[in-house]
Amino acid sequence: KVRASACLDQLSLRDAADPKESFLSRLAQAPGLEHFQNVVLVSSFQDQYAPFESARMEMSRCVETDTAFGDVYRDMVKNLVEKIKPERLLRVDIDFFMPETNLDTMIGRAAHIQFIECQPLQRMFVHS
Repeated sequence: KVRASACLDQLSLRDAADPKESFLSRLAQAPGLEHFQNVVLVSSFQDQYAPFESARMEMSRCVETDTAFGDVYRDMVKNLVEKIKPERLLRVDIDFFMPETNLDTMIGRAAHIQFIECQPLQRMFVHS
């Protein structure tokens, strides 16, 4: 059982009575991204912990039918992406080679961890 966590409440937009007043929704409205020379968003379909579209700041098809959070999510994506000049935004989709099948690969945890542990990937982003 997952214990009550402020972080999980924030990630699920449940840290405020009105999702539009949640921490992440307010953070999406704050300035900041426009000051970066480049913004690189890295995602993987294999990562089941961070939703693919969310990691890429793109709209998910689920937004259309989500009556509780659809409008908030749509506004968040718009607020975040409109701050970045298109030529400064790079979206990278990673497909990790994972030859063995285990619990971590089946639940999508292995790919999530690979973003942190894959040194060649880290070097590519740091030295590019």
